[in-house]
Amino acid sequence: MEVVEKNLLLKRFLMVGYGLSEADVEAFVKIVRSGTGKDVDSIAAELGISKSRASLILKKLSDAGLVEKQKSSGSKGGRPKYVYYVNRGEVIEKMKQRASELCTDLSSIISAL
Repeated sequence: MEVVEKNLLLKRFLMVGYGLSEADVEAFVKIVRSGTGKDVDSIAAELGISKSRASLILKKLSDAGLVEKQKSSGSKGGRPKYVYYVNRGEVIEKMKQRASELCTDLSSIISAL
């Protein structure tokens, strides 16, 4: 399977399996590829969206268990800044479990046709 096909399949899985939009998936991919995580400002800038939209996307990814957040060590005074990152091992296991559940559900639906 080509890389393009694999990326498309993963994108579709995230959209169906977690109810994510294309922008949500793009943000997730950027965080995964960053290695060190991203904050709201960088996600907003990279996706060309508002900070409030970026915050909503990051909250959705966090609620889905795909990203975690931690206070940025550079935060000084005022509101704390957070960096969103992916705990690869945990997320891979969660995604594999979710894929397995979806395949089981789909198999049952197909069997009932």
